[in-house]
Amino acid sequence: MSKQRQRARAERERQAAQRAAAARTEQQRLVAVRQRRDRRALAWRRARIWQHGAGFRRNRERWGAFATLVLACLLLAYLTTRSWTAVVCAALVLLVGAPVLALLFFDRRSR
Repeated sequence: MSKQRQRARAERERQAAQRAAAARTEQQRLVAVRQRRDRRALAWRRARIWQHGAGFRRNRERWGAFATLVLACLLLAYLTTRSWTAVVCAALVLLVGAPVLALLFFDRRSR
């Protein structure tokens, strides 16, 4: 082969190697993005205690007991204070603490 053809071939091989390296880098970036998205989605699914899946249907009685407990607390707050402000405050406290209480009631991983 002539030197010009050898240089052209070497240039084509170098460009092909660069394209392959760029494709590998882009593929690795896409894999990392997909893994991050999947981890976020999994964490979000685990954190959503209000989703109605098979666990909700299995624990329907527990959810009923939980709702009864919340309503009893609100009724007790009203009967002891005769103040709607106290009931609203108790409801806010229960609203903020509900995820923790629900995890205590329903989380099987801790048992």
